[in-house]
Amino acid sequence: MTKPPIRSYKIWPNRLLLRRPRWHMRHFSRPVLFSEQKLAFQGSMMAFEDRIRALTAPRGGVYPRPWMTDADPTQADVLIVGASSAKSFHVAEVGTHDQFLDALWNRNGLTCRSMYYAATSKPSPTRPNLDRLATMLADNGLTSLQTNVTCASARYDAEVSDEDRAHGTLIFKAVATHVPWKAMIVHGAGATERFGTAFGLTMPNVPLPHSAPVSRIVLGRPVFVSPTLASPGYRRSVWPYIERVVIAISGLR
Repeated sequence: MTKPPIRSYKIWPNRLLLRRPRWHMRHFSRPVLFSEQKLAFQGSMMAFEDRIRALTAPRGGVYPRPWMTDADPTQADVLIVGASSAKSFHVAEVGTHDQFLDALWNRNGLTCRSMYYAATSKPSPTRPNLDRLATMLADNGLTSLQTNVTCASARYDAEVSDEDRAHGTLIFKAVATHVPWKAMIVHGAGATERFGTAFGLTMPNVPLPHSAPVSRIVLGRPVFVSPTLASPGYRRSVWPYIERVVIAISGLR
C-alpha cells in the first residue's frame, strides 16, 4: 500500500500551521493587513480631532491652546512639554472654532504659527527657545509639537485657576494618548512635577546642565526631563544638555 505524501508544515510559537503558498501571502494577507492598519489609524485620528474639538470650545472668550507645531500634529516624533501657555488666543482675534482647528492642523491655508502671531502682540520670551529646540530636532530629521501639561493660558503658571488646570490637563492627556510620539522632553521643575501628578508617577529630579540625559519610561516611551526653557528660570547653560537629549532621541529610530 502506497503511503500518503507527507504534507509540509511550518512551526510558529505555540502553533502548528499548514504552509501556505507564497502567492497567498503576497496577494492577500499583506494588503488586507495594511488596509486594516490604515483604517484603524484614520479612525483614531478622526477620534482625536473630535476629542480636541470638544475640549477646545471657548472658555470665557478664549480658546484653550493644545499645541504649537509647523507640521502635521498627528505625525509628531517628539513632544516638547512645558507647564502652561503664557499667551491667550481670544475668539475675537482668532475667528470661528473651525478656523481655530484648521490652524491647529495647518490646513486650508491656515497655520498654527500665523494664528499665534495674529493673536499675540509679541512673542513670549520662551518662544525663541522653543523654536530653537524644534529646529535642533528638525535638523536631526525629527518633527516636533510644543504642548503643555496644562493646556491653559496665564501670564504665570501659578495664576492658572484650578478649573482651567483640570481642563487643560485633560487636553494634554488627549494629546499624549493620540499623537504617536517617540519621545517627550519635559522642561522645568514645575512642568515635571505636574506631569508626574497627571500620570500618577514619581518623576526624576530636573538634572543639572552638565548631566547625562535623564529620562523615565511613560506609556512605553522615554520622557526626558530638562532644565526649563521658560522665563524667568531659563539659563543659556541648558543648551549642551538639550543637545545631548536630542542626540539620544535621534538614536531611538
